[in-house]
Amino acid sequence: MKFMIIFWGIFLFFFCVPFPIFIYMMSEELATEPRNSLAVSYGYLGFSLLIWLYVILFFINILFIKTFKEKNTIQSILRNGIPREAKIINYKLLKYIPKTNMNIIQIVLSFPNLRNTLIEHEMMFHDSKPQEKRFDIGNKVKVLLNPNVSQEPYFILSDQKVGFNTSGIILRIVFAILMIAYVSGLYYYFYMRESFDFGWRFLTFMHPIIFSGVMTLIYVLVFQLLVSKLFKNKKEERILFSGRNAEANIISVSQTGLLVNDQPQIMFQVSFKDFRGTEHIAVYKKVVSLLNLSSVPKYGSIEIMYDENDPKKIMIPKGF
Repeated sequence: MKFMIIFWGIFLFFFCVPFPIFIYMMSEELATEPRNSLAVSYGYLGFSLLIWLYVILFFINILFIKTFKEKNTIQSILRNGIPREAKIINYKLLKYIPKTNMNIIQIVLSFPNLRNTLIEHEMMFHDSKPQEKRFDIGNKVKVLLNPNVSQEPYFILSDQKVGFNTSGIILRIVFAILMIAYVSGLYYYFYMRESFDFGWRFLTFMHPIIFSGVMTLIYVLVFQLLVSKLFKNKKEERILFSGRNAEANIISVSQTGLLVNDQPQIMFQVSFKDFRGTEHIAVYKKVVSLLNLSSVPKYGSIEIMYDENDPKKIMIPKGF
């Protein structure tokens, strides 16, 4: 996994940074006369500045602002979190790190959510004291729920420590400085090389100042698209941690025709009564493994969880 992240990082870096410059240098002859009118050239200049400003702000937000916000959220949960006792119902050792005597583990916890509905949740983290066997199956741990379900994380362990990885922060700062230096260098180098006292009238869409920014912007937009695909799971987690449970009657179960990694998506239409006694009909779509397709219930009742403020939003917490 780490190798793939490094590979794709280098691959994208190549197509966003040296590739546009290389193509331009090989295909374009140095022009000693203006390529565009003054209005068009300043239009290209403004367009390029908007692109690079968006890209720089995006990375600053991802690398710094979101990190500081998450740290502040964890500190807030440590002060104001709602305590719960969680039982460990599953444990898996993912990796042992001899150098630091740490285990990377994955556990499944069972505990009441904000509405005192018993839920199960999987989490992965570093166990710094594996010799104490605190996370063996059957043990109980203290957790703190985030009372504000619009923010992540939704819960933490009560003894969780919060802090910054110094080397990680230094690498982020270096990356941000290099990016700003690269963008500034693009403008400075090509202006000194191609302006010939005509200002920015050498700019074209395929010029590295613009095209490199466009390639980087495409990378950013693809990243945001992939994140948005995961946003549905975040909505379900919000329902899991703040929703109420109900017994729902299955109206229909059908395949939508959509395949995700060759796994079919199933659509459930159910009816249920909320805690006020009001009846609702809701639809829920879930990707099901082909191996578990035969175990999908097609009639009868099924346990669901719903958002009490919007009962049309439901989830099925138990997997198939």
